[in-house]
Amino acid sequence: MSGMTFLRSSLALGLCALAIARAGGARAAEPATQPATTQAARPATITLHVRDVPARKVVAELSRQAGAVLPLTPPDLFDQNPLPPVTLDVDGKPFWTALEEVSRKTGLEPMASPDDAYPRLVLGLNGGGFWQEPHVVGGPLVIFANEVERNHSVELRRSTPGEFERRITVNLTAFAEPGLRVLSASPGVKVTTAVDEAGHRLNPSPGDPETPDFSPASNPGNGLYAWNLAVVLEAPPAGAKSIAKLGGVTYVRVQTASERVEVDDVMKQRNLTRTVAGVPFTLKSLKKVDIEYLLQLSLRRDRKREVEWQNLHGSIYNGRMALYDNKGRLVAGRATENGGDYGDRKIDATLRFVREPGVSDPDAGEPYKLVWLAPTQSKDLPVPFELRDLPIPE
Repeated sequence: MSGMTFLRSSLALGLCALAIARAGGARAAEPATQPATTQAARPATITLHVRDVPARKVVAELSRQAGAVLPLTPPDLFDQNPLPPVTLDVDGKPFWTALEEVSRKTGLEPMASPDDAYPRLVLGLNGGGFWQEPHVVGGPLVIFANEVERNHSVELRRSTPGEFERRITVNLTAFAEPGLRVLSASPGVKVTTAVDEAGHRLNPSPGDPETPDFSPASNPGNGLYAWNLAVVLEAPPAGAKSIAKLGGVTYVRVQTASERVEVDDVMKQRNLTRTVAGVPFTLKSLKKVDIEYLLQLSLRRDRKREVEWQNLHGSIYNGRMALYDNKGRLVAGRATENGGDYGDRKIDATLRFVREPGVSDPDAGEPYKLVWLAPTQSKDLPVPFELRDLPIPE
């Protein structure tokens, strides 16, 4: 890169940061060593005005404003692939809208590994595959329509002979922005509008949820980066070709206040008991097993209200803890649920920590400090969305 190009790139990023600071619309810079303990309680707003800036710097700035590390696969992707400079104008957009613009300019997009038991947003060069399905951004989520199924059945019981059921099912996938501290996601969609191309109303199935469900039994999965949703509708009249409009609302619960828990010399602690967020918390042990660190802990509900217990359950089950060495360097920024008893009155859990390339500090030593921002308050965010022109199979 020439000296003039570097100067122009640095100036562009500097002016971008200055404009963001004056607008007051972005989050404060997040330390790169603390992605697990500084996540936000509100969706990100992204502003990027850059001219001929290296892709590496654009991703770093997007990460800073999102409040989350955006690891690459492979970790040395920028060294292996000298991507062209980026020119981009994004002003006060949701994270997913900004990321799609970055993807179109750089080729970098989210990639999912089927072998990852605890998925997170990882950026790689995937040939545009991530954004190909119909999708819509709703606040902190991007929702994709994966497929539309048509099902016809007839009841053969003598009590209801010849009773026909004709339905279509729209299968969706929701992705949450990585910087938002999501505790739980409701697995249902409240349909607000559904019509075919002729304007005929498509009624939702009788099981259409009236209220969000954040019960632990309905939690859609470990990690809460992506989960599946489904909308079941009455089949349209014969000859209908598409769902012209499908509108709905789904919900996520985010953490809005917390109690910071720190345990020093954590590898040597045994059966350490404290009161955390108003409930008894016991750290039984943290042990190294091969390249992993296994944490055993327990919580007791006592007199906690149902929503407060759900929040603690979500935080533990989704591994919202981090390990640091004795110099404050990040060893592991999250944990994977690795078995246990998750009951209505108690939790006895085993969590697995691993070092992650591009997230963990490569110079970090053995774990010394455990940090957990235990949830004390939360907010349920409605996420309205609308998809259009989804083809219906014959």
